[in-house]
Amino acid sequence: MGRRVARIILNLTVELTAGGRMVRAVSQDVTPFGMFVRLPVPLPVGTTVELSMAASGARVTTIATVVHALGDDEARMLGRKAGVGVVFRDSLRNHADLEFQAELVRLIESNPQVNPITDELRIVVADPQTRLLERLSTSLGNAGFAVATATNGMEALGAALSRDPDVVLAERNMPVMDGLRLLQEMGNHAELAGVPVMLMSELSTDLVRLEAFQLGAVDFLPKPFTVLEVILRARRAARIGRRDGERVLLRGAVEQLGLPSLLTMLEQERKTGVLRLTRDEIVAWLSFVDGRLVRARASDKRDDSRSTVMRILDWTVGNFELSAGGAEGDAELDDSVTHLLLEHARVSDENRGRA
Repeated sequence: MGRRVARIILNLTVELTAGGRMVRAVSQDVTPFGMFVRLPVPLPVGTTVELSMAASGARVTTIATVVHALGDDEARMLGRKAGVGVVFRDSLRNHADLEFQAELVRLIESNPQVNPITDELRIVVADPQTRLLERLSTSLGNAGFAVATATNGMEALGAALSRDPDVVLAERNMPVMDGLRLLQEMGNHAELAGVPVMLMSELSTDLVRLEAFQLGAVDFLPKPFTVLEVILRARRAARIGRRDGERVLLRGAVEQLGLPSLLTMLEQERKTGVLRLTRDEIVAWLSFVDGRLVRARASDKRDDSRSTVMRILDWTVGNFELSAGGAEGDAELDDSVTHLLLEHARVSDENRGRA
């Protein structure tokens, strides 16, 4: 079953040595697998460091790797201090490692764990690679998430049912139950139907991503990724899982799916709701009724619905979100999505021919 990673807040002086240079810093969050260290100038991700501390008098040392770094701007976005998250090496290789691990256990057991707070975001992370799982657990915990972990889809489903998470992050390919089946099973439980699910995979073809979004994934992360990217995208998915009481049916990035594929999917699956598209400072709203695109509006111009659709179809980047309801009103478009896409392709070809 899923487990929650013990995490304590501890202001402890530590020394980091990399490339023959030693710097003193202060730890913040500490877990059995790593810690976040406040540094005014973060070390690059991937840096191997010798980390030492003297919590109870005797100095202990181990080897760690920087797995994510927060500069000033990113730290302010997350409500944290600049610094680095480090993960201790995964096997105890010598006596020094054993001493360090013993001291770490003593610290965690003798200090109160972080208590859940009302605005703490809960996440279930599922991946069969235990090393990646520990890395994500440590980093997300350092970023303020309450983390439960699982190594297969069945464990992830059990953790989700018992933890009431704000978001689930799962590997697409897992034993016992894969990420796609997990999506389907979560939809069969009323208490989990509204929980945003993010899938991750080394395989990230258009077909793979489309399949994930069709089954209800709100985001798709191709591996490899940066931990900071996971943190920011998980925060976004968790916090806007519901907007103003509206149930979000689908969410993702335009560049991952493509607007033609997205609109065709909504038509074929006869969706009803409002598709909200954002790019830079522009917001567009496309209303669907039983799979039919009936209206379109944008925040930057008061064009008619057809002109708005033709303009929006040029977007290749941005974010989308489909919410249930809110599509009532008079229809302003009579053509099918397929017809509109063909018209847009024809106009685009004519414009390229004149250029």
